[in-house]
Amino acid sequence: MHLRPLRILLPGAAFLLASAAIVAFGVIPPVRSDTFPLATPDRAVPAFWGNVLLSVLAAATALASSRAGSTRATLRRVLPGVAGLVALLLGLLLIDAATAFSGHGPEMHGAVVALWVCVCLDLAGGASMVVSALVRRG
Repeated sequence: MHLRPLRILLPGAAFLLASAAIVAFGVIPPVRSDTFPLATPDRAVPAFWGNVLLSVLAAATALASSRAGSTRATLRRVLPGVAGLVALLLGLLLIDAATAFSGHGPEMHGAVVALWVCVCLDLAGGASMVVSALVRRG
C-alpha cells in the first residue's frame, strides 16, 4: 500500500498554521501583560513573533513543495523534510517557554495551556512533514 505524501503533508502544514494562530492570539497578549516580577515581556514577545513567522514560513515551504513539478522529485522531498525539522525544533523551543511561564502565576495558566497545545501541534506537524518527505511516491 502506497501512502500519498500530500495527504500527510497538508494536515502537517495546517497544524503549523493553527499553532502560529494560537501563539499570535492566545499567547502573545497575556505575555505582553505579564506582571510576574521577573518577567521580561520586551524579550519574550519578539521571540514569540519569530516563532509565528517561522511556523508560517515552514508551512508555506511545505505547501510549496507540493506544487513542485514531477521533474523536481528531490525538491519535493527536501523541502517538507527541512520544514518538518524546523517545526520539530519550534515545538521543542515552545516546551521551554511553557515550562518557564508555568511559574508566573495563575493569570498565565491560559497561555501555558495554549503553549502546550502549540507544542503538540508543532511536533505533530513536524513529524507529519518529515514522514511525507520519507514515504515512497505512489
